[in-house]
Amino acid sequence: MSTDVVLCKVADIPDGTIKHFEIMGYDLAAIHVGGTFYGLDAACTYKWANLADGTIDSERMVLICSDCKGSWDLKTGQPVDPPAQFPLTVYEVATVGDDVILTFTY
Repeated sequence: MSTDVVLCKVADIPDGTIKHFEIMGYDLAAIHVGGTFYGLDAACTYKWANLADGTIDSERMVLICSDCKGSWDLKTGQPVDPPAQFPLTVYEVATVGDDVILTFTY
């Protein structure tokens, strides 16, 4: 089942940043890189740290955990650098007018 959720305004997530959201008890990270928005689970699969506290490598297009330093591909959620071992769920994100909308699948 899926539902569209308005997360925030486009201006609330400046380019190169990550913002944390909680939807139905799930921690999600919305990421803005080069005019494109990405949505991923926000829980590190290695240490359960909040990935919204991490950093973005915009050249490699990965999200890096601030705790374990593992990384995941922004487009696929697949682990790229250890110790990340398990993929993150990826959510479709779109902008409609000034709104950032995430399609939450549960």
